[in-house]
Amino acid sequence: MTAQHIDPPASPGPATPEVPLNGSVNGSVNGSAHTPSTRAGHGSVSVSASSTASSTATSATSAVPSAAAPVPVPVPVSVVTPRESMGVLPSVVQPLLTWVTGVPLAGRPARVGWSPVAALCLGVAQTGLGVGLGVFALSRWFSPVALVVLVLSWLTTSGGMRRLDVVVVHQTLHRMWARTPRGNRVAGELITTVLWRVPYDKNREEHLIHHAFPCSMKDQDTRYLLGTGMRPGMTVGQYRRYMAKALLSPRHHWGFFSSRLRSQLMAGAPAYRKAMSVGFAVAVAVVLSVFGWWTAWAVLWLVPVSFFFQDATFLYTHTEHRWWIYGNAERLTRRQRDQLTFGRVVGEAVPAAAGRSPLVRVLLWAGWWARLLVVHVPYRLFVLVGDTVQHDLHHVRPTCDWANSPRERAGDIEGGSDRYSEVWGSIVDHLYAAGQVRVDDPRRAATTATTPAAAATTAAALATAPAFTAAGGGDR
Repeated sequence: MTAQHIDPPASPGPATPEVPLNGSVNGSVNGSAHTPSTRAGHGSVSVSASSTASSTATSATSAVPSAAAPVPVPVPVSVVTPRESMGVLPSVVQPLLTWVTGVPLAGRPARVGWSPVAALCLGVAQTGLGVGLGVFALSRWFSPVALVVLVLSWLTTSGGMRRLDVVVVHQTLHRMWARTPRGNRVAGELITTVLWRVPYDKNREEHLIHHAFPCSMKDQDTRYLLGTGMRPGMTVGQYRRYMAKALLSPRHHWGFFSSRLRSQLMAGAPAYRKAMSVGFAVAVAVVLSVFGWWTAWAVLWLVPVSFFFQDATFLYTHTEHRWWIYGNAERLTRRQRDQLTFGRVVGEAVPAAAGRSPLVRVLLWAGWWARLLVVHVPYRLFVLVGDTVQHDLHHVRPTCDWANSPRERAGDIEGGSDRYSEVWGSIVDHLYAAGQVRVDDPRRAATTATTPAAAATTAAALATAPAFTAAGGGDR
């Protein structure tokens, strides 16, 4: 989806042909093989030709700035994927785990089939629930839990808005939500008017450029990230400081929000779209003035549609692609294009509690469930909404049955497709993997290729890392 339009610095030098899939820099990578981690936030690795084939684990730790550093060959190991490890849990929780992870359990057919209309209804329902929570909080403002409920309201409302934007509007841009071009246009224009997003025609134009030249300097999302100060090859400390500044920056938020407002009357937008924007603004102002709801509207709508919506967009955009691995080159092979996008799979393997004392088993499982409910579920509700877990599927097959993406992607992989890779873990793992952050912990530097062919390509890329610097220079 199109983010804020900010002119970035000049694009550094030419692209290099092969690069790493995780935050390795300066031309060297230390490879290591490992089994999936059971700790929260640690990405895990597996490679399988099908649901019954063996797996290969590979990972990349942060690079040492030495051109002579050796590059070990990844060692094949047999592993069980985190999702397969969850098969020991009762069947009643498997639908929840499929939703959280975005990966169905092999051999378990989906109980519910989703549709484009259902995706729209879910977005509207989540937004409405968030506003309802906010009304409850304001009605009990002096209650000790009011502020907690209000924050939950903002997150829920913005998550519903993001679902409408990054799921429904996104699919209308591909003409995959409704059956007719007019139906897609109507849905897209209505939602983008209410959410103050870029009008349909301009949005569609920019998004199709994103698909034609992903992660290049023609891609507005690349330019947006560079405009916020993002550079490949940051250390963990540099990256954390950058993220905290951008997420809280008044300049970033005002630049983003003002560009959204200006887009409502942008030159080139159809007259009917400008009329919709003006009509919506006037109608809202009249209703708020008549009923005296200005304060409630500012708290329950303006705050989530600006600050929280924009932070969720920022985090989502960061994790959407491996933005820097090919130096923002415009011309890429199909294999290289496939490597730009990965499955942002959420969760971790169940704890290895066999042979432990009863108390230790209880503590391990309590911690696992706590991380699932406190770390992973909010990520899926507020940032990585809808079918966005399987964004690699969308770039491989844009015309797939997107409303049932978990099933579609799993079917491709079971059929032997070598076009998918994935990173397991939390939002932190996905941020580090996409941002080429120099990570010292090999468990956080992990990526996953789903077939031996994809694993071989990954290993070749790891052996020829370009020289990136935190300042954005080097062979890009």
